Amino acid sequence: MKRVTSAAILLTCLGGVNCFPSYGLLSNIKPSRIEVQSIAQGNHQQLMARVGTPLDTQFYLKYGQTAYLRSEGIEIKFSKVIEDSRCPTNVNCIWAGQVTIGLDIIKNGRKFSTLTLTLSPINDASATQSFGKYTVTLKEVFPSRKSGVSLVTEDYIAKIVVSKN
Repeated sequence: MKRVTSAAILLTCLGGVNCFPSYGLLSNIKPSRIEVQSIAQGNHQQLMARVGTPLDTQFYLKYGQTAYLRSEGIEIKFSKVIEDSRCPTNVNCIWAGQVTIGLDIIKNGRKFSTLTLTLSPINDASATQSFGKYTVTLKEVFPSRKSGVSLVTEDYIAKIVVSKN
């Protein structure tokens, strides 16, 4: 029965519908012939963790997931949660805190670099980094912290935009 469920999800993704509607992740780019062939050969786990997205479009990336900018041949993987000192939503804090994540940039199947992006109410510039002719901007990180509730790394989702300079 589990295989049937996986097949239904896979078919939904191939149809161009959001693969992960509960996270609002984009899957608006249909897989290439090579990707379809890879899925047919049973290599769909890696591809299911990859989000297709165009330039200049906000997208959500869950921790461990990779965004694929097919037109540019670039992949961006949400690889680290470095710091999360944001003030919990149900607490009054003196300082709002900040959240810092790491994104691996992959070109031609090889790690090109790692970007460190920080959302901070004090420094907007730290939420944007450049590599080559591209700019990556961290717009938001979910979920918000709550007092008494521990977040695990796998809970994090980043809202990102990639632009060409």
